Amino acid sequence: MGYQLLPSAPMIDPSIPMSFVMSAGLVQVENSIAKAAHRVGNQYVLVQDCFRHFDLEKVGTDDIHLSLFEMPGAFVFGPDGKNGTVQRMWKLATEVLDIEKEHIWASYFRGGEVMGNYLAEDKITRQAWVDVGIPENHIIGLGTDNNYWIQRKGIESTNISQKCGPNTELFYDRGEEKACSSNCKPSCRCGRFVEFSNSLFICSEIKEKNGQIEPLKNPFTETVIGAERVSMIRQKTASVFEIKEFIPILDTIQSLADTDALPKSLIVESKRVIADHLRGLFYLIASGAPPPGKNGRERIIKMLIRRVITRLIVLNVDIEKSIPILVASISNSIPNINEDRQVSVLLIEYFLSEFQRFNETIARGQRQLIQLLKENNGNTLTGQQIVYLEKKCGLPSLLTRLLLWKQGLVFAKPEYENHLEHN
Repeated sequence: MGYQLLPSAPMIDPSIPMSFVMSAGLVQVENSIAKAAHRVGNQYVLVQDCFRHFDLEKVGTDDIHLSLFEMPGAFVFGPDGKNGTVQRMWKLATEVLDIEKEHIWASYFRGGEVMGNYLAEDKITRQAWVDVGIPENHIIGLGTDNNYWIQRKGIESTNISQKCGPNTELFYDRGEEKACSSNCKPSCRCGRFVEFSNSLFICSEIKEKNGQIEPLKNPFTETVIGAERVSMIRQKTASVFEIKEFIPILDTIQSLADTDALPKSLIVESKRVIADHLRGLFYLIASGAPPPGKNGRERIIKMLIRRVITRLIVLNVDIEKSIPILVASISNSIPNINEDRQVSVLLIEYFLSEFQRFNETIARGQRQLIQLLKENNGNTLTGQQIVYLEKKCGLPSLLTRLLLWKQGLVFAKPEYENHLEHN
C-alpha cells in the first residue's frame, strides 16, 4: 500500500530528557519525519515500544492498563480522507486481525467546546463507519474529553501552539454481562468495552497568543493499535495479564508468594503490578536507563523499583532471594533483548541497592505508625496521619493499609484520598 517501514526508536530520546518515549504523538515521527525538509513519501508505519509513567496507578486495578506496551502505528502526512482511514481501520480489525464484526463498536467526535472554540460534529467519520457496515447503535458520538486530541505542552512549555484534531476509536465489546448499567457504552470505565485502535485526524492547531483554533499547514493522520489488547481479544483472555507473554512471570511470582491470609483482589493486583513493572524496567534498562535516583529518569526507575518492592512485601516474598529469580524469569520471556546478560545484572544491582535504602525508610515509617496508633489510643489512623506517613516518612499507603488490616483496623480510604487531594 506504499507505506515505508520505520525503525523503532529507543526508549530514551533527547527530546524528552525527563522521561521515556511516550505513546501519544510518537517522538521519533514528530521529530525526524514531520519536520523533515525533504521528506521522502507521505506514508509510514512502525512498531514502537512505549512507556507511560503517568498511568502507573491504573496498572493492576483493571484488565487493560500497562505501563510498557507495544504500539504499531501508521502515519499519513498531508490531507488524508477520513473515509480512507476508516476503511483501513476496519479492514485491519476484521480481515487482518480477524476480530468479530458483531463485537466492534466505534466512537467519533460529536462536537463541543475546546478552549472557547465551538467545534461541529464530525459527521464525515460517523457516516464512514456506517458505510463500512457498523450498526448505527454501535456508533457512539463522544465529547472533547474522549474524542478530541490536544497535544500536550512540552516540558518547558516552549510550544507556540498545540496541534489538535478529532479522533475516532474502535472498541471490543466483551459482553452485556460486564455492563455497568442498561446505558453502558464505550465511554464507560466498567471494563465491558476495550479500546484497541484509534485514529487522530491532526488537522488544526491552537494558537498560544489568542487560543484560536486554526488549520494546520501540514496536517497528518496517526492510526495506532494496542498490541497487547489485541492479543487479549484474539486469545480470548480475561485481561492483558493472561496473554502468553505474562504467564511465566506471573507463575514465578505465585511460586514465591505466601498469600493465604490476603484478600484475593489484593493478591491479583500485586502480582500484576510486579509483572508489569519488572517488564518495564527490563526494557528501560536495556535501552540505557540510569540507576535509581532523585530526578527525571532516575526518579522513575526508583519509583518503579520501590513499587515492586512494596508489592513483594505485601505478598510476603523474601526480597533479596527472589529478585534474581524474578529477573531470570523476565529475561527468559523476552528473547529479543536477552542477548546481553548485562541487563539482568544491572537490574538485580539496581534492585538490591535500592532495597537497602527503601528498607530503612519503611522501618522508620513503621515505627512512626506504631507511635501514632499509641497516640490514637487504639483507634485507627486518620486520613491526615496516613498522608503524613506517606509524604513525610516515605511509608507507602499500601503498606499502611496492610499493617492496619493485620491489626484489625480500618484503613480510612475516603478520608485519606480527600486529604491527599486537598493538601
